[in-house]
Amino acid sequence: MSARRRMRWPLAIKVPLLVAALMIGVAAAISKLVLLRIEATQAAHFTELGGAYLDGLSTALQPALIRRDPWEAFDALDRSRTRYSGVAALRVLVVLPDDTVLAASDPLPHPLGSPAPPASHPDGDPTQLDTAHGTVWIHRAMVEAGVAIGRIAAEIDVTALAAERRAALAALVGLNAALTILLAALGWLLVQRMLRPVLRLSDRLAQASEGRLDPIPEAELPPEDTDEGRAYRRYNAAAAAITEREALLKRLAEQERRALVGRYASAMAHEVNNPLGGLFNAVRMIERHGADPVHRARAAALLERGLTGIHNVVRASLMLWRGEVDDRPLAPGDIDDLRYLIESEARRRDLVLAWRQDLASTPAIPAQAVRQIALNLLLNACAASPPQGTLRFHAVTEAGALILTVADDGPGLPAAAEVLLTGAAAGRQLPTNGLGLWTVARLTAELGATITIAGPPGAAITVRIPDAAERRLADAA
Repeated sequence: MSARRRMRWPLAIKVPLLVAALMIGVAAAISKLVLLRIEATQAAHFTELGGAYLDGLSTALQPALIRRDPWEAFDALDRSRTRYSGVAALRVLVVLPDDTVLAASDPLPHPLGSPAPPASHPDGDPTQLDTAHGTVWIHRAMVEAGVAIGRIAAEIDVTALAAERRAALAALVGLNAALTILLAALGWLLVQRMLRPVLRLSDRLAQASEGRLDPIPEAELPPEDTDEGRAYRRYNAAAAAITEREALLKRLAEQERRALVGRYASAMAHEVNNPLGGLFNAVRMIERHGADPVHRARAAALLERGLTGIHNVVRASLMLWRGEVDDRPLAPGDIDDLRYLIESEARRRDLVLAWRQDLASTPAIPAQAVRQIALNLLLNACAASPPQGTLRFHAVTEAGALILTVADDGPGLPAAAEVLLTGAAAGRQLPTNGLGLWTVARLTAELGATITIAGPPGAAITVRIPDAAERRLADAA
């Protein structure tokens, strides 16, 4: 399993596994130390017991070795078998200085005069008590008046010592395994308990993606002087602040929507009422002078112009406000439709509208987004312009991009509005009304457009909107 996948394991699994790994390491070290201590203790006890055993044998066998009497040696070995039964000696050999057997407790494998095993550990002091083979040879050199007269070799059964070591190892493994499982389970329970508040907060925060952030009820809050209580109360404070902010934004959006609806309803009524007056005049002209071809033609032309004007206003309004996504590329007629919508607002505020469109060809830019950007800027300029001021609009294509310029004779944009439109809003207090500027900022960011602002006096906002090819190159870079 890769390290990256292990890093994604939850803490409730990683912490118990870490505890288990640490316990296994500690248990292995402790078991090794205990077994080494047992081995050293067994070796010391074996050395003491073997030394005492060889001391007794050497006293009984010394006369036989001096006289080299095998029968006397056999007799001494036979008497020692019952006297030292607790030593568990399997074979005892009386060896002459030339390493031949003088006598043996079991003469069949070691007859008189046969070679004796070498004295690898003299004086009954083995350097390492090897229990793997089940037996250990111990030896004692016999000296009389400074002259070596032989030695005693004994093969001791040490299977009991090996069994003792195995029993100690099994007990250590069982105890350590039980402690490891117990501590891992305790670690899992403790981590689950410690993570419960965090997991609960995580579940609450996950609800934010579903559009709701509910506070934790007061009855379910832990005491305030605990970490969980403080974390839950901070979460509740954040949830309350977010809920209040969302409610405020909804109220502002509703107020702005109502203001826009009222403004455009007034504009539509004004724009439709003007052609309707001309239509009624044309109807009366037909009623009075319908037989006269000249008057009839003038009345028909007046009717056509009035109906065409109403049609243009209605069509432009539907395209702008029907709420459907319009991915159709921009056409010169889209800019002309904006003029029908803004002329009535300019006349109502006693403004002069200077309109200029130089779109010989249009770049590949979504028409709906361009209309919303331009119309919001025009309405904002109308609201900022003094009576009898001039509202200027210019649309031109340049190097594959659309450049829109809206200028007015007002006092200029507030600093917060400039920050909003240019995208440098960090640390600044932004306007809380006029969602039209928020719309312009959002759409220009989506289109990869840039905004430059000039003034005061007045305010001139220029928006450069790149076409689709330029946006793809910018994204690739």
